[in-house]
Amino acid sequence: MVMGLSGAPVAQAQPTGGEQTVPRSGGSISGRIIDPGTGEYLRNAIIRVETATGARSVRSGARGEYRVADVPAGPVRLTVQFTGYAPAEIDLQVQAGAPTRQDIELFSTAPVAGTARNLETMRVVGVREGDARALMEQRASMDITNSLSAESYGEISEGNPGEFMKFMPGVDTDSTGDGTVRHVSLRGLPADYTSITINGISLASADANTGAGGSRTFSFEQTSLTGIDSISIFKTTSADKDANSPAGTIDIRTKRAFDRSGRDITVQLSATTHSNQWDSRRRTGPREGGYGSDRFLPSGRIDYSDVFMDGRLGVVAGVSHSELYVEQEQITASRNYNPTPESPEPLAVTRIVPQMGTREITRSSGSLNVDFKATDGLILSLMSSIGRGTILAGSTAPEITTYARSGVEGNPATRFTPHEPVSLAARNTLTYKYGTTRNFIPSFEYSNQYFTLDGNVFYSSSESTYNPNRKGAVHSMVAWPTATGHASIDRGDEYLEQAWQVQQLDGGDWSLPSAYDITGTPTMRLRNSQSADVLKTGGGLNLAFDREFGSTIVTFKTGAKLENARYDFDNPNDSWKYRYVGPLSTAELLERIQTTNQHSAADSGVDYRSVSGAGDMYFPSMFKLYELYQQNPEHWEHTLSPTDWYNAFVGNRRHFEEETRALYFMGTAELTPNLTVRAGVRWEQTRNAARETDPLGTEELVAAGYEVDPAKGRATTIEGLEYQYSSRPEVYRKGKYDHFFPSASAKYAFNDSTDLQLGYSRTIQRPAVSVLSGVWSVNDEAMTIRAPNPELEPQLSDNFSVRLAKYFEPVGIIGLNYYRNRVKGLFQAVEMTAEEFGYTGDQYADYTFIRTEVVDGNAIDIEGWELEFSHAMDYLPGAWGGLSVRGSFMLNNPEVPLVRAADKLGTFSVSWQHGPARLYLNTVWTDDKYRSTTPSWFSEYWDTNLSGSYAFTEGWEAFFNIRNLLDKNRNVIVPNSLSPTGELGGSTGTHGAIYIHGGRNATVGIRGRF
Repeated sequence: MVMGLSGAPVAQAQPTGGEQTVPRSGGSISGRIIDPGTGEYLRNAIIRVETATGARSVRSGARGEYRVADVPAGPVRLTVQFTGYAPAEIDLQVQAGAPTRQDIELFSTAPVAGTARNLETMRVVGVREGDARALMEQRASMDITNSLSAESYGEISEGNPGEFMKFMPGVDTDSTGDGTVRHVSLRGLPADYTSITINGISLASADANTGAGGSRTFSFEQTSLTGIDSISIFKTTSADKDANSPAGTIDIRTKRAFDRSGRDITVQLSATTHSNQWDSRRRTGPREGGYGSDRFLPSGRIDYSDVFMDGRLGVVAGVSHSELYVEQEQITASRNYNPTPESPEPLAVTRIVPQMGTREITRSSGSLNVDFKATDGLILSLMSSIGRGTILAGSTAPEITTYARSGVEGNPATRFTPHEPVSLAARNTLTYKYGTTRNFIPSFEYSNQYFTLDGNVFYSSSESTYNPNRKGAVHSMVAWPTATGHASIDRGDEYLEQAWQVQQLDGGDWSLPSAYDITGTPTMRLRNSQSADVLKTGGGLNLAFDREFGSTIVTFKTGAKLENARYDFDNPNDSWKYRYVGPLSTAELLERIQTTNQHSAADSGVDYRSVSGAGDMYFPSMFKLYELYQQNPEHWEHTLSPTDWYNAFVGNRRHFEEETRALYFMGTAELTPNLTVRAGVRWEQTRNAARETDPLGTEELVAAGYEVDPAKGRATTIEGLEYQYSSRPEVYRKGKYDHFFPSASAKYAFNDSTDLQLGYSRTIQRPAVSVLSGVWSVNDEAMTIRAPNPELEPQLSDNFSVRLAKYFEPVGIIGLNYYRNRVKGLFQAVEMTAEEFGYTGDQYADYTFIRTEVVDGNAIDIEGWELEFSHAMDYLPGAWGGLSVRGSFMLNNPEVPLVRAADKLGTFSVSWQHGPARLYLNTVWTDDKYRSTTPSWFSEYWDTNLSGSYAFTEGWEAFFNIRNLLDKNRNVIVPNSLSPTGELGGSTGTHGAIYIHGGRNATVGIRGRF
């Protein structure tokens, strides 16, 4: 969106239908609408102006301001309405040719607000007031919108706005099971179909984990925002918004100094903890030795807001820091559905990996927003922020290979003893990811009685990098220590659970390093060092003005935008291999690097014991391995194969540039007192350039004396590869396309409380950088390769939406939404075996290849329904009057299954406020969700958060937050139809593939307001 940061222009006064048009003479009335109980100005308040010649109405602007021009001289009555507040009526005398200033106070009708009647006894904005603001904004919008204030769901965990969004109507989230929201999506479409903006501007977002594959998806993993005011979800798109949002746009509005009067300082100190920090296993955690007796990690935040120079200069600043520990268990069972003579059963579990993931997550941010009212009509603004996030992550994953298809005693799917000795690989990796974001956005807004002009320029950068050496550790070993021995394996008769009990029966004791050996020479990967760097620059300009057509006033808006985006992705991991050539034997080396950390998957019911009955198995320490390397680097020899060199310096590098130019024009008209329409068109032109190598051909290599692999067309030596790929300068492969995007909407008010809205828009979805660039993205841990599809073209989507909404006093809504997206060229990530992909080599023969394809057919329809409601129960007696409820249900029906997109999703929230106490219970339910084309699904999942606060004295309150209150687990399931018989255990249902346990996180703290 190309609007200025200070929000939409103030609506000019318009005559209501059937009433006389006011002549362009007389005086003017202006002022601001304020809630004196909170000190905050109220935007979207309805101001009705009654004069002797008729009546008009306007809405207050982003800072609570309003202005009515050409008011006839004489007596005037102003009536101000705002849901949840008592109406205000004021009689004025307007002088001809003279301005009249009238600020208006509105008082909440909530019982708890009865004692707060002036600025000296300000209270904190609560759920009810926040919901009232959101509903007024929702009703004022010509787009089909859901708006909620930051107060609606209580305490936002660790500053991650995704934790707030996941409870909003139609919002789906995609996390890996540890509860951290990384991506959000709307209306049953994948996350990259949703645009995320901050104050209307799309900011840079880089994630070295997803790399170029996530270039179109905004990641909240390392995002921290301070001072969130509200979040709006635009489910239809007008011409003044970017067209790259087939599912919709989520806009996060930050607080501005002109939003409220006076000074406000908030200081917050808190501590976070995880349920596993309270169990008996103290030696878990990503660092060597574990977290020990530490129970809490510190967090803090300071927010400052004030106005100076008689209200002309406003400053909002904030700094925050949060630390969070997360522990996750992921139990993966590899399955084989091909019977053998030795194992004729339809299903055999061939590998069990009870992985324990431990993470220390930090987020730090600082922001400075300045607004300066240079003249009565000109406001200059600056939004600036910097954020830094880090994730120190350990992954301890014993890999048990059962060889069940060679024959077992028992059922190889549930409880069995293999005839052959099983193998146990002691896998233990360490990663450290750190990232920084910087945003600098100056803007302006100029308005008078004739037009409003606003604009901005923006600079936004985001970097994300891996390097575990910064924390004194290596990343991994290339070949893991492995032990063998006969074992009994048992999970009972339950096909969905993964509570495996493994008992070693003979062989070397799995808890001792002497039982382990490494195939070949011990080799480590010194670091994983993939990186992502995204830079966005540009600017926009908008002009809004009114024109009369008979008795109808049409508000026109036009504008232009230019955005330049640069994407750089690199993954030189394969260049960091070192093999040990020192004096220690393999056995001595393994003993030297034995970790003191514990591995546990007990929360998932997993238990495995060595032949001596020990429960703590051997694992190598990546910290001790790095220490060994630092002490004697000469004992480690750098090893680099031709394939490694190609992957590190050619295959996994991407540089992509994209320039988007946009023009738009739209008009909004109130045709009757009940009917308002809007229509517009947007033009966007995209120019892109991918920088790639220009390699020499086979004949040139042979002529130069280098051997060539005919299957790959590459030289077989590093020297040959350097000659092949470095002899010529890199080239830019360029492309260009442009489209027109029409949009239209209509709003019909049956009465003062019932609205019908219709919307249509055409949008575009551009392919991710990884899809367009001709390189691979290899993930050795997940054993996946994302391969490009350079022939993939942008897809277009025609979006239709309808909403019927009934609004209730004091604060409430019930709404029914229908939507249909007709997507031409729908993208979907398709998983393939190496053979299906066409890979004929040996290195990645066991990997899963993922390539983005277009769903078969000319166009795909995704349609669905959303039901939403909220209600404040002021009418209940006593303490019950502080109750508020809200909820939603989404039913999505795509023509083809969409990966990682929910088809059924429901939310329910209850909040309660009475006196100094507040409680918030928020729940989201997701039905079985299609996970991959293999096929697999995430089973249904409940996510419940509880938070609250208590003001124990004036200006001070204690607060808490509990995430995943019910300690729910996430299960990945696959259909029994995969077995040759079509059923398992007499059932045609599903069985488990992956079981994920994330535990609970909690925050407690104290907050002071001054």
